[in-house]
Amino acid sequence: MRTAAKRIAKYNARMISSQLDPVRAALVAQQQANYASYTTDFVPFQQDLRVLLNGYGVDPSQFIWYEAYVGELYHVHKTTAGASAVIAATAIAGRWAHASRLGIGVAARLKAIALSLFNIAIP
Repeated sequence: MRTAAKRIAKYNARMISSQLDPVRAALVAQQQANYASYTTDFVPFQQDLRVLLNGYGVDPSQFIWYEAYVGELYHVHKTTAGASAVIAATAIAGRWAHASRLGIGVAARLKAIALSLFNIAIP
């Protein structure tokens, strides 16, 4: 998995081009700052998730599904709080728990991930 610094460097390299029009060129600095902020905030959640999944003995080929789940929880974590966050996280966990590709015992893992990473207690 690439670190936040590597992701930011790749993004910045894509943004440097002689083909950029003046309007887009004016927005590049803001876009780079926004992406850098998001990446430095989100990557630690992904790294912590991988530690949890390795502890649970989850097959690495399934990590992508859990990362998508954490991405949805991250959005909830950033946009809502309190009871609204619990309701939204419960709906997300319910949807992912029914995904047959994640195997048996996934509901308990999803609840533990939400609690460990985002401090959202799913009932």
